[in-house]
Amino acid sequence: MNMDRISFLPDSILCDILSYLPTKQAVSTSILCRRWRHVWKDLQVLDIEDRPFWSRRGYRFDSYVNAVLSQRSANYPIKKFRLTSYNSSEDLILTWLDAVIGPHLQELYLFIGLMRRIKLPESIFTCVSLKSLVLKRYSHLNYYPEFPNVYLPSLKNLELEIVSVDPSKLLSGCPVLEVLKLILQNTTQEGFHVYVPTIQMPRTLKSLTFEDYTSLMEEINVREIYTPFLEYLHMRTVASANSELQVSVINFPNMVEAHLDICHERVEHGAWVPKLFKALRETKLLALKYETTQCLFSAPAFEFPEFHCLLNLELDVPCFNANFLLNFLHNCHVLEALVICIWKRAYAHPVEYNGPRPPSMVPNCLTSHLRSFEFRGYQDSTDEREFIAYLLQRGLVLKTVTIHLKSDFDLETKYIILKGLSAIPRGSPICQLNFIDHNHGMN
Repeated sequence: MNMDRISFLPDSILCDILSYLPTKQAVSTSILCRRWRHVWKDLQVLDIEDRPFWSRRGYRFDSYVNAVLSQRSANYPIKKFRLTSYNSSEDLILTWLDAVIGPHLQELYLFIGLMRRIKLPESIFTCVSLKSLVLKRYSHLNYYPEFPNVYLPSLKNLELEIVSVDPSKLLSGCPVLEVLKLILQNTTQEGFHVYVPTIQMPRTLKSLTFEDYTSLMEEINVREIYTPFLEYLHMRTVASANSELQVSVINFPNMVEAHLDICHERVEHGAWVPKLFKALRETKLLALKYETTQCLFSAPAFEFPEFHCLLNLELDVPCFNANFLLNFLHNCHVLEALVICIWKRAYAHPVEYNGPRPPSMVPNCLTSHLRSFEFRGYQDSTDEREFIAYLLQRGLVLKTVTIHLKSDFDLETKYIILKGLSAIPRGSPICQLNFIDHNHGMN
């Protein structure tokens, strides 16, 4: 009668509860009372990390993992296995993986921090039940000049951080992949570089996070994103002046959220960026980083596509240009939130906007949809003041306008700016004007 209520629950429910804890904590419940002594042994989810063992004398992590794997019940095969290890030997890691990989394994997460290379068992890449595979700290994939035979018919989530390995073979062996996070580094720890000429993203993708740092040599790299079902895109590419990165895309009719961070030392090599930009015209959220916007500034005869669904727009721009912004707004018919950040870099060359003058009429979104506007890095130039006044006077449904003042203004100058902008008539009776001064706490 003195037993707590949770202990009356069946083992299956108790194991489900324990599966949300790190394995070390789940195992520690065995000391609560006799009822709990063996419950953890039926766990089918293991989350093992060596960090809690760092403060102990001696390195007991290896013996701990061995004990967990040897004492658990063989009647309940492991379905999810998460391992984070910085110091365990290659032989031990491979032994643990052999004990875990089987026909019931659904999720595998490996963060192996060894400084040397390790060859993972090929059984990982032919595990037919695997639905999610995460391989962090790319060093343990360097061993392969290319991936072994790959057949992952159930895999829907894949996350890779790899160096000097062509992932094409791995990607081609995942016929139902939906979520991909792919980070390609340039060289191995030994300075070895592998040329990855072409990468074709699986057509089945719905979410793609892609960072490519391999285009730093004198070569041409092609990346094909023919993914008609894509809903989320986060893309960062870096290319040197001596290399050229070409990205081929199709339209993305299901796009919901897109983030672009395209960095090219030679802007002319980013001629494909406007094509990608147009392919994203159905998105609801669009965020463009500094170098991406610079490509649009410099693109010859560039015309904005019609964004009929865009609700949130975030722009990092190399300099303030009202024509660029107004042309953009004229093509965002239902835009509700706009964020502008001015990025002026000391080493950057002046950037001229090559686009046309905007139409004289007020953008539709400004009179009927735009509710929030945020200006970061405000420098109080004449063009910036006129643009703020334009939005305040013509934004008929604006609720909030937030201005982040440039940090090197003195307090008196900031007060004058605040007073001047506050005096501008507002088209929306409910519009609130906020000022953020990160140095003096003005709000």
